[in-house]
Amino acid sequence: METTLMAESEPPAQEDEAPVTVPPYLIRREPILDQNRGLCGYRLRILWTESEAGHADPGAALIQAAREHGVGSFLAYAPHWVDATPALLHNAFTLTLPRSRCYLEFPESLEITPELIQSLQGLAHAGLKFSLRGDLAAKPEREALLPFVRAVGFDPALSTKAEIFRQSFQHKQAGRMLMAVNTPDKATLDNFLLLGFTVFQGHWPMDRTAASLTPRQKILLRLITLIMGEGEAPEIESCLKQDAELVKTLLDMVNTPAYGLSQEVESLSQAIMLLGRRQLQRWIQVLMYTEAGRPAGYLSPILVQASARAHLMEALSTLRHPDQSVRAEAAFTTGILSIMDQLFNGTMQELLAQVSVDVPIRDALLRREGELGADLRLATLIFPSDRDTAEDPAPLLQALNVQAEQLGPLVQQAFTWAHGITRAAP
Repeated sequence: METTLMAESEPPAQEDEAPVTVPPYLIRREPILDQNRGLCGYRLRILWTESEAGHADPGAALIQAAREHGVGSFLAYAPHWVDATPALLHNAFTLTLPRSRCYLEFPESLEITPELIQSLQGLAHAGLKFSLRGDLAAKPEREALLPFVRAVGFDPALSTKAEIFRQSFQHKQAGRMLMAVNTPDKATLDNFLLLGFTVFQGHWPMDRTAASLTPRQKILLRLITLIMGEGEAPEIESCLKQDAELVKTLLDMVNTPAYGLSQEVESLSQAIMLLGRRQLQRWIQVLMYTEAGRPAGYLSPILVQASARAHLMEALSTLRHPDQSVRAEAAFTTGILSIMDQLFNGTMQELLAQVSVDVPIRDALLRREGELGADLRLATLIFPSDRDTAEDPAPLLQALNVQAEQLGPLVQQAFTWAHGITRAAP
């Protein structure tokens, strides 16, 4: 699958229908992975925050969000799969969606009419791409959609192994991209790979044979404990010196133009002093998620989601408690550490035995409770990993005393920041 993991320029403005009133909602981005478990896209879902919004059209919410943030920024960095609802298919604004970064997925409820086919012909002629579930593609009444379909997703819970084998071969012969949706185990994953599936949505079976911690990750966990605790600068410096590449990366970073230094920093102790504990801690936390031995262009979904959670939690804390900078810092740390159990293939309890964290952070990471528990649940809802199911956002917003409209800009900023920090990571 060819993807462009970067923002593109804004498409030319198009005239479209007048905006409609859309109930409050949140944007949820579920990572889509490639064969190497690298991030190659998102499944975008609209989460309504009011019960009476159950029959609202998600396409109208997507149009509103794209207008608000700019369509090029809102759907930036990687392809997005979005619901091809009537509000989206019959609005001229859809022509402004980025052709290389958008798949419109036909829902099961979509009514096929001559008018719909005519609309699809126009959209396809403009370069837009469409996606369809494999079990739906096999139904005769959906045959009229197949000429427009460029990607087909198969869920083992909805299609048998024999159906997936037979139908996926036909779609591959037709030049359609194959997507696996919710892979239950490694044997199923291996079958998908043999059949030529290139993108994977939802659950990916964990590799239990992988080593829990690399030597570098052990050093980074020790550094986090020292910095978040009362470790002295010489102790931090001594720990860093155990990995020469870490020292080089740190010195290269502080000597970039961003720091505006008149003289090059050559001493590790000077670099540590210049960065300060806060910036050093954040740098180390990001480094913890970088994975060695990955192919060129690999983008870690764990690093992206952890960074986005951290930024969102910090911004949310600042919004609710503007005078509590310590709380905001703890919120950032909670978000960045919230997926380390998946990175290390261990339990959060085991990993926290190696890292010294304050009680509010520990309560949130272990049980999603305490002062930061609701904050983390919200961040996880919006930026999930492959094992995080959606929950009703209304009680969360009520517990946090925030409105969905307040969160929209914060979520977009976190999404943008996470991709920026990921590209900057060594």
